[in-house]
Amino acid sequence: MVVSVEDARVPDAQPNLEVLVGTYEEFNLGFRLQRNVEGGLIFVPSFTNHSHCGSIRSVATCKQFLASGSTDESIRLFNLKTRSEYGFLQQHNGTITCLDFFQQSYLFSGSDDGNVCVWNTRTWNCEKTLKAHEGGVTAISVHPSGKLALTVGKDRAMKTWNLIKGRTAYVTNIKAVADSVKWSPDGTIWAVSINNIVNIYEVKSAGIIHTVDFKTRVNFVFFLNEDTLLIGGEGPNIESHSVTHRKPVSQFKAHEKRVKAAAITKLNASEELHLITASNDGFIKLWRIPEIPGEPCLVTQVDSTCRITCLSVWTEKNPSLSVQKDVKPLSAEARSSSSKLPIELSNPEKASPELKTIYSRTDES
Repeated sequence: MVVSVEDARVPDAQPNLEVLVGTYEEFNLGFRLQRNVEGGLIFVPSFTNHSHCGSIRSVATCKQFLASGSTDESIRLFNLKTRSEYGFLQQHNGTITCLDFFQQSYLFSGSDDGNVCVWNTRTWNCEKTLKAHEGGVTAISVHPSGKLALTVGKDRAMKTWNLIKGRTAYVTNIKAVADSVKWSPDGTIWAVSINNIVNIYEVKSAGIIHTVDFKTRVNFVFFLNEDTLLIGGEGPNIESHSVTHRKPVSQFKAHEKRVKAAAITKLNASEELHLITASNDGFIKLWRIPEIPGEPCLVTQVDSTCRITCLSVWTEKNPSLSVQKDVKPLSAEARSSSSKLPIELSNPEKASPELKTIYSRTDES
């Protein structure tokens, strides 16, 4: 596919978007999307934070917070409104491998210690520790309903968690160490990547409905919608695949080297999707994505000059909102709740028939 370069001079309002990346050099970096004097879109450095003492493996955003996990075994919180360090969470005894927010209420963290911790984003207490995988957790994804979560780990297992009861629903032996797992937007299917292979599962049967051989090691997978999956990895190309038609739809060259991370976003009120990609050569790029299988347009790019390991996007939906006055972590080691109640993220009575099937399996186990 030929990649075109877009004339970014458009009359829309100032974009309200910031790209946040973690790096091998231990830095968190921010780049705000702005308009230049000609009306074109450009990335402008917005902050640099060096609070970790190890390479950063995962970043995620919620409310005004950037959470970052590192090989130093801690999760650091950075306030994006005040541009200051907010505190840190210390519950794991291993590298923080993955972070995933559920809405604005909970932060899920996975680690090489094999545990998944569930943090309340109001108090920042650790409300539950799930003993997930022997040897370490490699990825986690929370279902859009908040009723389920998927984890994969170094024990070559994929676990489905019933978050209503705070325990496993069932365990699948996938016979290999998976690198990532991701739910679709509606939660009807999910994708698991293992080296160069991506398996797509459906909730209805809990089985594989399609397999993609990406040829090179996969670094990320995510869904544009219920039918379209984007895949990037150790090569310079990004591919889109149709789940319904079981075939590739398009591909384009995104970077000169490996594509390390990516995210989908919308600019202001526009319904048009934009793709943000990052490479370990330091470049961050913004692409306008037309309807599949249209050609992507490069809008702008910036060289961070660091080796990027992970990426997240922050949109300040309402700049006039006051800064959250929640409780900060008070000590170097975050307090763990003594409550043994299960995590209750949503109402189990409102679960779909497919999810209720999973709950019934849990009750029988």
